[in-house]
Amino acid sequence: MKLYHYSVDSYKGAKHLTNDFKNNYQFAEPYILALRESREVFKTVYYSTMYMSREVKALGLRKYENYQKDGVEGIFEYVRETEFSDKTSRLRCIYYCESEQEAIAYANDDCLADGLFSKDQVVLLEVEVEDSSICRYDQTYFNKALEVIKNNDIESVFNYARQYFSGQKSETPLIEVVADGNNTVIRSICY
Repeated sequence: MKLYHYSVDSYKGAKHLTNDFKNNYQFAEPYILALRESREVFKTVYYSTMYMSREVKALGLRKYENYQKDGVEGIFEYVRETEFSDKTSRLRCIYYCESEQEAIAYANDDCLADGLFSKDQVVLLEVEVEDSSICRYDQTYFNKALEVIKNNDIESVFNYARQYFSGQKSETPLIEVVADGNNTVIRSICY
């Protein structure tokens, strides 16, 4: 199946895309390990990371605090591992869009709108993806989880993760396509 992927400073002309598992997983891993112990251990790690993330930002070593997103990713992966092990992991996949226009919109929203990256750093790719490895999830639930964790509402994050991996659709679904199988880059698209 033909899908579309945008890459920021990571695509170097390879014939196949590989996920950036190590980059994504390393930040979520402390939360996953903590959840394997208990939710109380998770909260301890979460609050400790909040402090450290703010220190690192204050020192100018990072542009933004990321502990909330990492915490949500950790909860989502823990729920997937323990309740939906047959589903594709957000941390071990490649993200795709159904159309070229959708990929451009995502790239603009995720990378360009806030000025963190320039258009020269973003590459849009048309990719042939193995059909059997494709999953479609409603990103609305992930976005809602990012909002409720700001109020330390951990239980709601768990509920949103369950809705996400069970394939439920919200009233206004924002579908993201993920796959962890074989792929072949067909072409790079200029936009």
